[in-house]
Amino acid sequence: MIGNMRLEKEVREKDLVRKAMMRLLKDHSPEQRAEKSRIVREKLLADEDFLRARTVMSYVSLPSEVDTAEMNREAIKRGKRILVPCICGAEGTIIAAELTSMDDLVRGSLGIYEPRDGRAKKVPLVEIDLVVVPALAFDARNMRLGRGKGYYDRFLSEKDISSARTIGLAYRFQIVETLPQDPHDRPVNRVLTD
Repeated sequence: MIGNMRLEKEVREKDLVRKAMMRLLKDHSPEQRAEKSRIVREKLLADEDFLRARTVMSYVSLPSEVDTAEMNREAIKRGKRILVPCICGAEGTIIAAELTSMDDLVRGSLGIYEPRDGRAKKVPLVEIDLVVVPALAFDARNMRLGRGKGYYDRFLSEKDISSARTIGLAYRFQIVETLPQDPHDRPVNRVLTD
């Protein structure tokens, strides 16, 4: 009973942080997002882990998130193998699919852009050197708060990806002192902000 009460409290706390971050992200103007995304992009493209990585698992950003479109284009131009998530199955398993052109993207079942059918070549997780991770918030310990479905926590828990470095991308206001944490939550190695 006490364990259930604590779990319910953590869920409520996470929901409050999610709602607050969604409001802040919504209130951010397109001009602010573009400028801050440019700063984060420059940091990522100069990052040692990014420079060393041959295969990078990135993501296709939602309109309110740090924009990854130019990062992904530039990484492809630099000869990096870029992967993006495709969400599969009822449990929402992330499949790492190779992206060779931003023109290959179509809106997936969850409203997130993914490589179109026939263009989504699944890549073994052991080949990934770096995972670039989105979140609604990160804390000082690099714990992340996603949108509540657990897709990335399950993905980052995969044994075959355990040696990959992880970098979270966020606007500075998305960094909080501490986040409620569950045993299945996975931190990133570090977070890049504007």
